Amino acid sequence: MDFFEQNGLIPDERFLALVFLLVAIILPAFITIRSKDRNRRLRKKIERGKYIYWQDFCEDWIIEKKTGNMSGKGYKYETYPGCYVIKLFDDLILDGNYKKYENIYIGQSLNVCQRVHNHLLGKGKGDVYADIKYGYEAYVQIIPCSERDLNKLEKELIECYDATDSYNVTKGGATVRDQKRKLFRK
Repeated sequence: MDFFEQNGLIPDERFLALVFLLVAIILPAFITIRSKDRNRRLRKKIERGKYIYWQDFCEDWIIEKKTGNMSGKGYKYETYPGCYVIKLFDDLILDGNYKKYENIYIGQSLNVCQRVHNHLLGKGKGDVYADIKYGYEAYVQIIPCSERDLNKLEKELIECYDATDSYNVTKGGATVRDQKRKLFRK
């Protein structure tokens, strides 16, 4: 007597039960594999991007001194939505390898450069500012995106960097902004 006969299943029910068991086992594994693959691709894309040393960011707040562009176009005048990754290291990064950070903080803003500047000056995530104050070296990457995609991108970045194991206390997504958007649509 097999499993199906023990449970009083007829042949058609056997097939359905077998399909259900396979789906219950294989589908979650497939989703996990796809999620890990997506995270790996996103992380690789971010790591190829440009990181800005925190002091250079602050120095170029009003005028781009490092690039020699004296047109008055500093980060202060860059007003666009996006997400940001702030990585904190024990030492300066001289070899371009930003993978071995001590702590990380990921966020989003409708005015991303202003938000990053606030963090670096102590008007944002206190842990980031405290680390800078006590000698950690911070590097920032800004990822522009549409306002519509902010929550999705922030959540993906937090997940792919396991940032909730560091300074992010939530999995991301600005619920306040979502709630306001729903109110204005009515």
